[in-house]
Amino acid sequence: MTDSEPDRRPGSDDAEGLAARLRDAREYLNLSQQFVADQTGLPRSAISDIERGVRRVDSLELKRLAALYRMAPSYFLGEDDSEVAGSDPTSAALARATREMGEPEKQQLLKFAEFLRNFDPDKGPR
Repeated sequence: MTDSEPDRRPGSDDAEGLAARLRDAREYLNLSQQFVADQTGLPRSAISDIERGVRRVDSLELKRLAALYRMAPSYFLGEDDSEVAGSDPTSAALARATREMGEPEKQQLLKFAEFLRNFDPDKGPR
């Protein structure tokens, strides 16, 4: 295996999942690799290599990335959140997202969820 090839040893699926979750989080937040590099102190090329799965991320780097993306490091590691919100991954993600919200923000989120539950994109509100 060279430095530019993904790790194909046992457990490499975990590394690929980590890379994909880090890339997806950055893209979801509409952050550039350069911005992430500037905020974390990592070279931009390291961010790219991590997201492509050709460079391992150490625990301190993961902690910095998770803080920047405002997500728990356990999310990026693919740890099971099912004990938090049943077996539904979306509910688990919502539970994670609301942990640090205040009551007013939670109430707004609940109102929006109710709106979505009653909204038909083809016909408008029910």
